[in-house]
Amino acid sequence: MTYAIHEHSAIQVVQVNSLFNELENKIILEDVKKRMAQGFNEFIVDLSELNFMNSVGLNFLISMMNNSKASGSYLAVANANEQVINLLEITKLKKMFTLTQSVEEALQYLENNNF
Repeated sequence: MTYAIHEHSAIQVVQVNSLFNELENKIILEDVKKRMAQGFNEFIVDLSELNFMNSVGLNFLISMMNNSKASGSYLAVANANEQVINLLEITKLKKMFTLTQSVEEALQYLENNNF
């Protein structure tokens, strides 16, 4: 499995291992959309297991952000490595995301902002 979703105090942590396959990414997005429909509105995408990301992965992150905004949900991205951050900077998308250095930091951010 290329992903897992864990719950921490009603915050959904989406841990991804690979974002190279568009079909698999759509499965993850559908799972997240179901959770949004169930009333969950805070999500963290954990990239700690991701070593490299290309445009397919970038499209996944953009879709996650767009789905979050459309449903009134909030999203943080945790553990993005230097390559991912550089990709976000080059594409001028870094400002679009809340980036944290760890899942714990993302949890604190979402819990403290009382969305």
